[in-house]
Amino acid sequence: MTQKTILITGGTGLIGTALITFLLQQSCHIIVLTRSPHRIKERYSSKQVTPIGTFNDINTATTVDYVINLAGENIGSQRWSEQRKQDLIHSRVDTTQQLTHWLDTQKIKPECIISGSAIGYYGIDNTKKWQHICDEESPSQNIFVSKVCQKWENAILPWAEKQQQNVKIVRLGVVFAKQAPAFKQMLLPIKMNAVGNIGSGQQPLTWIHIDDVVNAIVFLMCSNTQYNVYNLTAPQQTTQQQFVRTCKDILHKYTPLSLPESVLKFVLKEQAELITNGQYVRPKHLSEEGYPFLYPTLDKALQHLLT
Repeated sequence: MTQKTILITGGTGLIGTALITFLLQQSCHIIVLTRSPHRIKERYSSKQVTPIGTFNDINTATTVDYVINLAGENIGSQRWSEQRKQDLIHSRVDTTQQLTHWLDTQKIKPECIISGSAIGYYGIDNTKKWQHICDEESPSQNIFVSKVCQKWENAILPWAEKQQQNVKIVRLGVVFAKQAPAFKQMLLPIKMNAVGNIGSGQQPLTWIHIDDVVNAIVFLMCSNTQYNVYNLTAPQQTTQQQFVRTCKDILHKYTPLSLPESVLKFVLKEQAELITNGQYVRPKHLSEEGYPFLYPTLDKALQHLLT
């Protein structure tokens, strides 16, 4: 990776920030597409990081070796009004379409393009028995979270095939990191000795440690891999209840209360499915390619993050 130029969209987010930190250590030059270039300038004094507001701000003489396309608003940070749903889709699709248009206009063919998606692609289990484990060949569903992922992926995959561009889609699980908003929200009621199980607690919690996200993305960029889609999830299947128990053991906490599913549904409506339902998802393609997980199990990941 030494001396390579990498274009990152979504560089001010959790994963983008972690990637920039890692890639700077590899002496890479990083171009960050962001709506807040001043934040990038304030955060990184290094001349190795160049913030831009639009793709057209990139010097036409610049050779872009890799692209990491992660731009997209946080799907769980606000309530889902109809306008919010459209914003979530457009924040992903519009940037991706602008990227492909710019690459075509400049006639640029990076060594590899990594483009984001999520395990929401596989939807939920309406039976709530969670006996199936999804892999990269499993189908999508006709629900909002799945449609977001479908539209995001379809904004680049047909183009990649037509233009013979090397694109890898990464479908991310819930990212465990100390600064991850979702992770901190999950921990808060446990740390307060309050709520443990949500609903039955048997719903899948498909996760991945931030260090494995970064390393897996770099692994896919630099390896001669054979697939177009990769699940970025830990290999261990975990329930929400197992997450709570492991956190309680590490933090020495007590959670006497459960949060009924009906309460969440009343407050969040369809958005409650993000917390009370889901699918088990395994990283079949990553495992086949020989990616060595740093944190394959829940206890190892949480020990690292909580102690």
